[in-house]
Amino acid sequence: MSERKKITFALLGFGKLGQGFYKAWMKKKEKIREQTGFELILKRILVKNEHFKRPKEIDKKVFTTDINVILKDRTLKVAIDAIGDIEPTFSIIKKIISRKINIISANRVLLATKMHQLSDLANENEIHFLTEPSLGGGIPVSDILQRDLIANKITELHGIVSGVSNFLLNKMTDNQVSLQSVLRDPDIPKMAESISIVDYEGSDAAMKVAILAATAFGIDISYLHIYAEGISSISLQDIRWADQFGYEIKLLAIMRDHSDCFEARVHPALVRKDHAMISVKGEYNAYYIKTDLLGEYMVYGLGVGTSPTSSLILRDLVEVGNRIYNNPRRQRFQFNWNNKRVLDINEIRTSYYLRFPCVDRPGVMGEVTTIIGTHKINITSAHAETGKYNGKIVGYVHIFLGNTEESEIKAAIEEIKKLQLVQGDIKFFRILEDE
Repeated sequence: MSERKKITFALLGFGKLGQGFYKAWMKKKEKIREQTGFELILKRILVKNEHFKRPKEIDKKVFTTDINVILKDRTLKVAIDAIGDIEPTFSIIKKIISRKINIISANRVLLATKMHQLSDLANENEIHFLTEPSLGGGIPVSDILQRDLIANKITELHGIVSGVSNFLLNKMTDNQVSLQSVLRDPDIPKMAESISIVDYEGSDAAMKVAILAATAFGIDISYLHIYAEGISSISLQDIRWADQFGYEIKLLAIMRDHSDCFEARVHPALVRKDHAMISVKGEYNAYYIKTDLLGEYMVYGLGVGTSPTSSLILRDLVEVGNRIYNNPRRQRFQFNWNNKRVLDINEIRTSYYLRFPCVDRPGVMGEVTTIIGTHKINITSAHAETGKYNGKIVGYVHIFLGNTEESEIKAAIEEIKKLQLVQGDIKFFRILEDE
């Protein structure tokens, strides 16, 4: 058996994730000790209310509401942030870093807004600052980006980063039902550390994009400044039409590193059925990475739940132990910050699909394509057919557009809306394409 080495830690927060991690730690700590020689010792759990009813098997003395108890503990090596929110957590974490206590953060919203400040503070105090659990799930994508692909230039990263949204879209697609019907599924509240509208309206995915933009590309951007569009407006009709044309709808996070700017966005997109991303089902996430040396590379795994996230936290506790005991020389992943401008959504270029109901008469397609032509947009294919809209038989126009700046697409749509032939909302989707 390896020589036993102690890794003492404090757990900040005891909500759903904190409790899930505690159970995983209790279950796995002996196996980890046998395999690695590291004894993972929980010293304190920071909570808001010390007298809140908690599992009886946990010693009440381990709980504290006083951050100073943690700050004064000179034996403490690691603090795990499972609190969530920005404040008071930001102030707490700054104090802990200043005490030279290593940080493992599962706090997505904090890192998605304060990553630059926290990483700089960590470097100033020469502590280990591990952020991967904040992405949720159990995919070790940060390690892959920062270590395994260190020799590569990463030009693009796109992925399914919301297990909740992916689950909802798969249910809609497989069962041919509306989003409202799927949201009544009793399994949904069991999936994430917490569940709310942000999980399927794009905000949660935007937080992950902000963290990945820093990790992979050195882009300092708050998630609040990332274009994020969720799935609440996707109808069963959208899913059926996409299927008819050989696509499936996925909520994607897309990042592209251009020579003089950076692209970061979250939105539903049409993905061809032969793309590897189509195989990502249910609560699973995937990251599709394009590099100069390795080519195209994809990682896949559970994207939600306390167990996958706890897996990464336990791994990071062992990682901190290895750095402290086996490699005393400071190892720190550098965030190579750069000042590239992040494109506004209206500046991005991609392919598009448009659909709208119209009067069923000759000449409709000609009027629409004339407007599109004035904006110098290439039409790759166009289709017209009849269908139902609000109970009435109407014509439907389907148009696929080549690589175009989004501002031109939106300008053309505004002109098309003014035509009397349009009988309802114009839906448009961006299409995932290779650059």
